[in-house]
Amino acid sequence: MWGNLEGYALEVVLTAANSAGQAWYGYDQGIISGILISSDFINQFPQTKDPDIQGITASCFSLGNLAGCLLAALFGDRLGRKNTLRCGAVISTIGAILQFAAVNFGMLILGRVINGVGNGMEDYTVGVYQAESVRGVRRGKLSVIVVLHNVIFYMIGSWLTLGTSFADNGIQWRLPLALQLVPCAAMVSFLMFVPESPRWLLMHDRFEEGHEALRRYLGKGLSLDDEVVMKELMSIRGAIEIERQSQISFKEVILRRDRSAHLRRLLLGCGTQFMQQFGGINALNYYFPTILEQNLGMTEFMARVLTGCNATSYVISSALAFWMIERIGRRSLMMGGAGLQFLAYVMVAIAVALLHTAEKQWGAVAITFLFFYYAAFGCTWGMVPWVYQSEVNSLAMRTRGAAAATATNWLFGFVCTQFTPTGIKNIGYRFYIIFACFNLIFVFVVYFLYPETAQRTLEDVDAYFDKDSGHKWYIPIGDKVGKQSTRPAEALEAEQARIATASGMKMYAAGKNTTTHVEELNA
Repeated sequence: MWGNLEGYALEVVLTAANSAGQAWYGYDQGIISGILISSDFINQFPQTKDPDIQGITASCFSLGNLAGCLLAALFGDRLGRKNTLRCGAVISTIGAILQFAAVNFGMLILGRVINGVGNGMEDYTVGVYQAESVRGVRRGKLSVIVVLHNVIFYMIGSWLTLGTSFADNGIQWRLPLALQLVPCAAMVSFLMFVPESPRWLLMHDRFEEGHEALRRYLGKGLSLDDEVVMKELMSIRGAIEIERQSQISFKEVILRRDRSAHLRRLLLGCGTQFMQQFGGINALNYYFPTILEQNLGMTEFMARVLTGCNATSYVISSALAFWMIERIGRRSLMMGGAGLQFLAYVMVAIAVALLHTAEKQWGAVAITFLFFYYAAFGCTWGMVPWVYQSEVNSLAMRTRGAAAATATNWLFGFVCTQFTPTGIKNIGYRFYIIFACFNLIFVFVVYFLYPETAQRTLEDVDAYFDKDSGHKWYIPIGDKVGKQSTRPAEALEAEQARIATASGMKMYAAGKNTTTHVEELNA
């Protein structure tokens, strides 16, 4: 039964597998923020009292993720989505064991780096696998569910370290680190029951497997020659054929000599991840209890409780993106989120600056707007970049584009994580003003550079970036197609053109069916 899942049931298992892969990142953020202030951990590794050493303890995980993304970029297309996830799981398991068994600081750091390498491979792959496999009308929502598990496990990690803090031995930090193996085991188990990405199979000329995988993902009880299946297959094949006819070297992509704007699309994907990090999230995620203790004068217990409460509200806010991402669209969520984050950081900076005056309520103001920041981030920038990077790149560049975008996240996540303790210590409230300014700039960046991808098939996005589409590299104020969150008429016309291109293509050996793709958004 499990080996023949179809339609909704198959989507559930695929989403569960990818969610487990995504959960590792959030869980690490949740536990490390609590572990860094644990008494037994500090006694075991006293060097972490130094802000710079504390920074590298948290941020080396990001460096490992960066290396994992690069490995995925080199080998991911050859291995396939499922095998890349499995390789990442093995590497992550080794890193997790080294961490919770650490007897010295070097062993701990080595474990975090290795853990990060595996997580980087998983983190980049799950978004691509999800986007390439599920139906277009459900792609945004199901991708949100995957990313939401990042936040859910951040919350679980925050409350878990509060619970283990009552122990007076290594359980304070070893148990949370050991439990990293649970989502890893879950992901590997779920992968046994789902087929490979149909688009990856078709791109590698594994037509029969790709056709069968597509049939199973599109709905229960469909036949291989069902109209819905055939239209989807024709559109995918048409897009692959167009891509192959215009295939050029990476050098020509960098020099912008291609017809599909690969470089622009890659930079847009990387840009969302850069803006997510410099919107200020990791400056808070890894050090929220530290900020509450050092900047706002909270006790360790109260800092842990407030971190758990904040993580819970963060989950609720992030869950709202499930209903918002298709209705409101990617652009509006990114612009609105950046605006609200700007306001939050301005108020936090003001509150921290006035905290040491006679007006003690400024501490409550700072905490309120830190919670407000998380609420705004959760349903906007917490979700959209992971969805957008998987949608904006072409099929041929999706692996490398997603890897580059995820690597950007980890690179600048490392920068923010490494220097946050030093920034908080040395420049105080001015540290928050830096992030406020970045968020204000991002509102305009998104408006003029980022086209909408909601309610489009992946092939619609390809057509938008085609050099013959007439769209400019920036989005003029009057460009409705680039900004509207409903599917434009030109996308429907381009779809019919792809079907015509693919018609008559010989997909199987002589004597078998001739077939060709259209992703049904109204299915």
